[in-house]
Amino acid sequence: MCRSARELDHMFRNRFVQFLMPLVVVGLLLLCGWLWLRYFTRHGKAMRVPDMKGMTFDEAQMALAGRELRAFVIDSVYTDEYPKGSVVVQDPVAGSDVKSGRKVYLVLNASQPKMIDMPRLVDLSKRQAISVLEIIGLKVKELQYKPDPCTDCVVAQLYKGEPIAEETRIRAGESITLVLGSGDRGQRVPVPDLVGLTNAEVKMVLNMASLNLGVVVTCDGCNTATDSALARVWRQVPGAQASERISLGTAIDIWLNADTTGLRPADGWDDPHQYEQTDTIDVIE
Repeated sequence: MCRSARELDHMFRNRFVQFLMPLVVVGLLLLCGWLWLRYFTRHGKAMRVPDMKGMTFDEAQMALAGRELRAFVIDSVYTDEYPKGSVVVQDPVAGSDVKSGRKVYLVLNASQPKMIDMPRLVDLSKRQAISVLEIIGLKVKELQYKPDPCTDCVVAQLYKGEPIAEETRIRAGESITLVLGSGDRGQRVPVPDLVGLTNAEVKMVLNMASLNLGVVVTCDGCNTATDSALARVWRQVPGAQASERISLGTAIDIWLNADTTGLRPADGWDDPHQYEQTDTIDVIE
């Protein structure tokens, strides 16, 4: 029996609705899930973390509160580069985009440096002594040399020009002078090429080469502590020459420039082997 056109149309509509309804339900569920996830993660409401270095904790809290972020102090250190009680390190770093409500962890500059026990450096090698000082939080002020059969062995440790005994209490961050042996024949070293190095890199190279930093004559374009830290050497005296050798402990003066365009260190500048003592002179009795 043939069905009428109306019956066929009605049957087609029912089947179409039966096919379409599950798709609509699935689509609505996906849309609801996406809207919930968007709300839960605060999508589109990222906050830019401000630079809080140098701020007091109260100032940092205010800066973060205005961006719906929270400050938490996790540690303290001591440095002369920032005011006491100010922010030294922050995580996330300045400029990061984070969700509102995020915790920002701060390290503050302690009001007083911690006290530590002076280690015994005598009889250690120069490299060992420098490593020990760095690990416990002391600095190398100067390398002095005196005749001694053991080249680059520590023969004395000085603080403010006077011998300092092991286990003496001393503030972290203080500088120690190492008196090292120069050998029986007065060892000499090549002049390292410091051009292109930062001030921190210069000190590391000079320590490896058994030399001292003399005077930072100028720092062109250095207006802030950051400028000075990032500036690179563009001139040094004495200059680096393949044939020139200088005595252990000699001071090298440097000129810095905050415009580092074209100022890059030579390849292998951080290889300690190139700074080994390769020449000697006879000591006149």
